[in-house]
Amino acid sequence: MKNVIYMVAIDHPTSQFKVSDYSGPAINAWQAWCKKHDVDFYLNDKHDESFGRPIWNKEKVFELIGDKYDKVGIVDADTMPRWDMPNIFEMYDDELCGVVDNDNLGYLVNSIHHYKKFFPNTELDIYSYINAGVIFCTKKHKKLFDYLLKFYYINKKEIDNWSIPNTGREQTIFNFAIEELGIKKKLLPPTMNLIGMAKKDMFQHNWTLNDKTQYFMKYGLLWHFTGFPIENRIQIMNQIWDNLKDKWLK
Repeated sequence: MKNVIYMVAIDHPTSQFKVSDYSGPAINAWQAWCKKHDVDFYLNDKHDESFGRPIWNKEKVFELIGDKYDKVGIVDADTMPRWDMPNIFEMYDDELCGVVDNDNLGYLVNSIHHYKKFFPNTELDIYSYINAGVIFCTKKHKKLFDYLLKFYYINKKEIDNWSIPNTGREQTIFNFAIEELGIKKKLLPPTMNLIGMAKKDMFQHNWTLNDKTQYFMKYGLLWHFTGFPIENRIQIMNQIWDNLKDKWLK
């Protein structure tokens, strides 16, 4: 059995900041983790010009990796596995796995409301709505990504020009597609995709116990540096790698 981690890290003029300003630590950390667990790492840093925005390159995962992998992890370029994160591929069988993302219920309800026009007969449960930035699945889930690509090309003009604020671009569509196809999900614990870290004060530490280990590092196994300014993301991710890279590389 062979498994793979697939990451999209593409610099594109539609983005204010370069992904490469922060993706280096993510790539380094994932490559080190993959080597430890005999997992392949596939980096997609070439934009497919048929997409208006680089996020849709994620849906090309099975076009690029083929069918030689039994299980596949799809991770954003602003994520890092802790050096001792266990082998996630041993934590599921044939399900599609993700972590619930309902930290901002106002955003979530708004996004679902506006994207529902494309899925009028499908309902989403906000308490099982998953973050699409860290997904684990199997090669049997190719049908989901085929469906998403077809959806995109059919609705390309509207999706590329989507400008409704606080709705996101691909994540809610991803969740609707899962429900539309009746795909079995497994909800992973929050530690396997620690989102909203700034909002949850996860960059703080327990000063009352004189424990200077930041909460995200102490309790998170897979860190997702989103939900705060990208300038801070660039600084934090690079600082973590510079200070702690020996833990991944040993």
